[in-house]
Amino acid sequence: MDFTYCEFPSTVSTDTFKAYFNLTDVKLPKVGGKSLDNSLIPSEVQEGQTNQAKSLRHIVLDAIVQNWSELPLFKQLRRREDRNYLLSHLDTQLPLQLLSTHIREDFFWQRCYGQRWRSAPLQARGRERPWINIYMERHVQEFIENMPTDDYEQEGNVQVTLDVCAAYINQLDISFLQPAPPTTDANDHIPLDYLLSNLPDLRQLRLSYSTKTAGCNYQMGCNQLTARDILLLSKGLSQCHELRKFCMHNTKLMPYQLRFLAHSLDKGCHHLTEMYILHCAVADAGIRCFLETCGREAFGTLTVLDLTNNKITEEGAYVLSRTLRHVPLQRLVLRLNPIQSDGAAAIFHTLHVMPIKEVDLGTCGITDTITKLFMVLICQHTSLLNIDLSNNFLGEDFGKHLMKIINCNKILEMLDLRNTGLSLDMRKKFQEFFIKNVERKKHEMLKQKQRDKFKAMMQL
Repeated sequence: MDFTYCEFPSTVSTDTFKAYFNLTDVKLPKVGGKSLDNSLIPSEVQEGQTNQAKSLRHIVLDAIVQNWSELPLFKQLRRREDRNYLLSHLDTQLPLQLLSTHIREDFFWQRCYGQRWRSAPLQARGRERPWINIYMERHVQEFIENMPTDDYEQEGNVQVTLDVCAAYINQLDISFLQPAPPTTDANDHIPLDYLLSNLPDLRQLRLSYSTKTAGCNYQMGCNQLTARDILLLSKGLSQCHELRKFCMHNTKLMPYQLRFLAHSLDKGCHHLTEMYILHCAVADAGIRCFLETCGREAFGTLTVLDLTNNKITEEGAYVLSRTLRHVPLQRLVLRLNPIQSDGAAAIFHTLHVMPIKEVDLGTCGITDTITKLFMVLICQHTSLLNIDLSNNFLGEDFGKHLMKIINCNKILEMLDLRNTGLSLDMRKKFQEFFIKNVERKKHEMLKQKQRDKFKAMMQL
């Protein structure tokens, strides 16, 4: 049997064929990962397969494939088998606008992605995204990252790319931008205002103004965010009304720049739930400027705030703690910031009035002077599930006090105390206690489901 022409759904794996057909009696196509090792087939069988003539139908389909750029037939093909053959043999190098207009099938766009970038991103089971979106997002990412500042044409190459790809962009990850040529006086990067303003369905944006390969265009300050850059970025962000997740990383942010950033995120991104400002050296002055720009009701939907490695001290932590009282945060990360014990104390006082579930204060220079406040937090807080205090100077006495009161908390599921001066045996005892907490909650959840099921049966 000759399966060279994909007389089956394109998603069928080779293992499925092995379960139903003898490998010496079939010929599989060499597309979509369904090739067969010819060494397993006797030479006389291979000779018979190569001499097999094509049917008239396959000759017609081959003609459609070869002339598809002039006559793009796909929906006109009624048989699913004919469409499968077309998707498996069509040239992926055809113009992107032509392909996206006529073809949306996941198999084809996954094939395009694999042939262009070789490796495919992993997708969580049950939350798979259309492959045409993944392909377009990667295409736009490379378009932005590799564009020299001299080649930017808003009404030219930028508009052409947006016309083809904008409708499919939900996530955008820009890890670097090209520096300005040394002949220019300013170190401005390409403007992002027009690009971001014309992505109506953008929900996640990860951005860095760093430069990975400056080459002969290197000059002092090419990695820095300029005044023009922040103005245009803020203008674009103010039009991203569907943005849910924003991440700025590895880009030094000055205090005045954070004012523009805070204003645009607060006024334009009304559905923002996650904000990450990582390795940006904002310091205490930057935190103060950012929070002063926001009103009391700002970021009413924010649930995740990550400020990893931003040179924030106890002063910045105190300013931050006063504002967090009005934000419904569920996860707060201040890792790698030298807030020390005074800053941690301010954060702990604020956590009592917040519905927070996860706190990360690893490598923050915290000492055992925080012991009493932390014990109060463990005993009284009713929603904390995960606490990270790793790489702080807590000591054995901290562990002994915690061991005495840990039974008061029936909610906590994880407490990271690595490299804090506690012995391995003591940390294992804490771990056993948290495992019991998890098992207890699973049992209570199961009992609650049974009660709900019984109540529903009684109502019937």
